[in-house]
Amino acid sequence: MKTRFATLLLAALLAGCAGGDNDDLDAWMAQAGQGLTGQVEPLPRVQPYQPAVYDGFGALAPFDEQKLAVAKRQRSANAPDFERPREALENFDLDKLKLVGTLRRGGVTYGLIQTPDNTVYRVAPGNFVGPNFGQVKRVSESEVQLNETVEDLNGEWVQRSTSLHLEEQGQK
Repeated sequence: MKTRFATLLLAALLAGCAGGDNDDLDAWMAQAGQGLTGQVEPLPRVQPYQPAVYDGFGALAPFDEQKLAVAKRQRSANAPDFERPREALENFDLDKLKLVGTLRRGGVTYGLIQTPDNTVYRVAPGNFVGPNFGQVKRVSESEVQLNETVEDLNGEWVQRSTSLHLEEQGQK
């Protein structure tokens, strides 16, 4: 009984949608579309495919020994010495190191540099500090000046200057 009632109700609802209630909408659409004529431009003519001719077979290969040797000679002017033994302070980034004091002994001024594990190292001109081949050039009472050797975007070795400054006791 319930299924018959549901079927009759559904049929009545669908019959209500089939009426001519949309006559005003159909009339408006007919009026709005009068006088409209579209003009579609023709598609552009397709150009025939022209394959490019590759002429790189006569060129020097990118990993040829001659080309690599030239690159090595060009870089060697400012390149750091990779064969020298590394010093302890080269294992730390410069921003992790602190200049905590200076010491003057025998006419030489030394910088006292503290590592993150609270070990203090003594550096003088000629020592290396930091991962970028930073060589100590000068030690004064308030700073240690370094020359770092870094590779630029072109793969060439260039020098840049940086320094570590003495931290005051109450300063953080």
